[in-house]
Amino acid sequence: MAFETQLRVSPDNNQLHFARGLALAYLGQRAGAVHEGERGLALALATRDEYFNIPIAHHLLAQLYVVVGDQPCALDQLDVLLTTPYFVSGAWLRIDPTWATLKGDPRFERLLAQH
Repeated sequence: MAFETQLRVSPDNNQLHFARGLALAYLGQRAGAVHEGERGLALALATRDEYFNIPIAHHLLAQLYVVVGDQPCALDQLDVLLTTPYFVSGAWLRIDPTWATLKGDPRFERLLAQH
């Protein structure tokens, strides 16, 4: 409810859309979570801020997809993320427990090896 209230005041705040999306994902509300995450990405892309807003949007959307169990979409986001200047690297993904469910996936392992 708090995110909905904040989004009424700031409907174009991509970070709020990701926060609400992740909350919905952890609550098991897949459709709403994905909708919010994709809205957050669209808003981030509109900023054209390739140094902060866009990379973090791909990071958060990948995380959201992991939570809802959509590995292919999570890997799509990580693939984009790893080709942009950002603090996440293949080494980071190896040790961050957020991505544990992707371990063993051939595509994930290739991403780790490439980056």
